[in-house]
Amino acid sequence: MRKFAHPRRGVAVVLIALSVLAAVAIGAAPVTLAEEPAPPPQPAEIAPGTTAQSVFGKPGPYRVATSARIHPCQEAVYGMLAHIVVHVFGNRDDLTCTYSFPNGLDSPIGVQTYFPENIAELPAAPLIVFMPGILADPGMYDGLARQWASNGFVVQIAHDFFNSLAYVPALGLAAAVVADRDPNSPLYKKIDLSRTFFGGHSAGGQAALQAGTVFPPVASLIDPAMKVRGVLAVEPGPLAVGALITVPTMFLTGYNDFVVPDFAWVRWWQYNLTFNAPAWIANARGVSHFSPVDSADGYLSSGTALAWLRYQAFGDETAEQFFVGPQWRLPADKTYFSVERNALADALT
Repeated sequence: MRKFAHPRRGVAVVLIALSVLAAVAIGAAPVTLAEEPAPPPQPAEIAPGTTAQSVFGKPGPYRVATSARIHPCQEAVYGMLAHIVVHVFGNRDDLTCTYSFPNGLDSPIGVQTYFPENIAELPAAPLIVFMPGILADPGMYDGLARQWASNGFVVQIAHDFFNSLAYVPALGLAAAVVADRDPNSPLYKKIDLSRTFFGGHSAGGQAALQAGTVFPPVASLIDPAMKVRGVLAVEPGPLAVGALITVPTMFLTGYNDFVVPDFAWVRWWQYNLTFNAPAWIANARGVSHFSPVDSADGYLSSGTALAWLRYQAFGDETAEQFFVGPQWRLPADKTYFSVERNALADALT
């Protein structure tokens, strides 16, 4: 397999990140064309009482390749403190970290990449640009990233330690554009920018919502093929407003979350004000603010997150049954204390 590193990759990422931000302001226009998306799979019959987690909360068919160097967080003092905190709040699994400062000596600013190992044999894959929570290490989301990549996505975890504002997803998007254009990259012409998603947890969730506000109107200026298909906001921070979102959005909250309570801003001025795009919100029982850094099978909403992403990216009709139509399955999913969708989502057929 070709190496991830390229002698001018860092410079190229910075330059394209600047061009992405410039496109928002003045409209630059680089050129890349994406391949046709893969055809959707055939729907499966879903029995009554089936949860999204039981169907989608598991690894996909592909082995995963990644640029991330993962180690136990307990190997660093900062990581040990984080490890203790999440276990106090009920996490099941031990935390994993990269070597990004303060969990190592690597730069705290960067992008970690995950993708199907056999991507050279596959059609161009949809892109997820994901941001960690504030002060969180990207390696803490290794489980979610691997789950998504094993199901056919390219995942870019963009991070700068604070992970709170739209320039962080701009960095991840820039890295994806560089990789898609670089003949020395294993992702050369393998990222389908016409199926771009932003996602994030906590502060990273608010950055994803900001990206869902800023980038859809200028996507074609960044790349003629680019289209933002949706935002996955996991227990997001307060610095985003739903009225500005114009792409489908999934809000995931936790009943045991005292940092981002389901009844607070995530409803007041985010979900409740999402008038211009279909939106869903699901409040999971037994989920705390730190549950998303557990492994994918330990975080009880990971199956719903993947189902929503597959529905939006691949037109997966099995996944679609949880979100669309008068008999949509998510309200009956015993994982959730409450589930809602807005009028635009309710009108989907």
